[in-house]
Amino acid sequence: MSHKSLLVLLLITIAIATESPALQQLRHKLESNEYNSQLVDMLELSVAGGQIDRVFELLQKMIDDLTGQINSANLEHASRMAAFQLSIEQLEANLAQLQNEVQTTNRKIGEITQSISTLTSTSVSIKKQLETINQKEEQIRNNRAKEIQSVETKQTAGQKTLETLEEIHDRLVKAVLSNQGSFLEETEKQEIIKQVKQELGLTHPLALLLDLSAKFDELTAKKAIELIEQIIASIKEGQQFREQNQTAAEQNFNSLINEVSILREKLGQDNQKTSSTLKNKQNDLKIAQRRNKQLSLNQENTQQLIETTRVQKDLYDSNFRSNASKREGQLNSLKTAFQILRDNEQALKK
Repeated sequence: MSHKSLLVLLLITIAIATESPALQQLRHKLESNEYNSQLVDMLELSVAGGQIDRVFELLQKMIDDLTGQINSANLEHASRMAAFQLSIEQLEANLAQLQNEVQTTNRKIGEITQSISTLTSTSVSIKKQLETINQKEEQIRNNRAKEIQSVETKQTAGQKTLETLEEIHDRLVKAVLSNQGSFLEETEKQEIIKQVKQELGLTHPLALLLDLSAKFDELTAKKAIELIEQIIASIKEGQQFREQNQTAAEQNFNSLINEVSILREKLGQDNQKTSSTLKNKQNDLKIAQRRNKQLSLNQENTQQLIETTRVQKDLYDSNFRSNASKREGQLNSLKTAFQILRDNEQALKK
């Protein structure tokens, strides 16, 4: 009951209250509490003042006001509870979406991690291939250098032998053409034999022919000339063959180097592409991990907000029901008082 209503009722009071059956019935019917005690005291004073019609009017107004308050409170309660429920449902929907996003992000992280592992293995393999191809090129170049050195050594040695044999050939031909009796002096013969052994070896047929001949006559000289010419032709043929082989070997070397260069270029492009893709995947992984961390935090916050909202909802509902119970009790008290006074209206007016 409002203080204003009590003041109005008290102002119209003109006499001290006296006991009446109606008031006794009120005290008996109404539950003993502060509100009902004040209500009975107010009615007792008002009735004693002889303003019974005014009492009915004020009681009815109080009943109507309290009924309006109850209805408004019920409407507000329904609205607030619906808002709480809607908020909870929206938060639960958000939570479910966050959980799905976390799962999706975890799958993405797993896929990216697998891609990184594969790309890393590919990168290691490509680098090993590059290392192998570089070693192969170095080996090809070393082999070619050794081959060139070997050929040059053989060509130089062959040219030296050729020049020596041509000199001996010329001396023998000149001796044969001069038709000298002893043909060659022993010292000159020994010098020729020494040169032949140095260039062709101790067991070469020409060396043996000259060394084992009892005398160095025209017949021996002619045999030596014939044999020397054969050797010279063989040496020249060998030199020409080596030169021809060097042309083919150089072409083969250039072809191998070209193949190596092409393969290295392709491997280099593959390595660059793999490294770039790997870097991008590593960046994608960092982004996905940061997003997953934020999503997990949002998920935790949303779950906590749901629990907080439910607590607020339950607390609000509990407070409402407590207040509603009080208001219902007050309304019942007012209605009971109104009915008792109405039932005893005639007696109270006497």
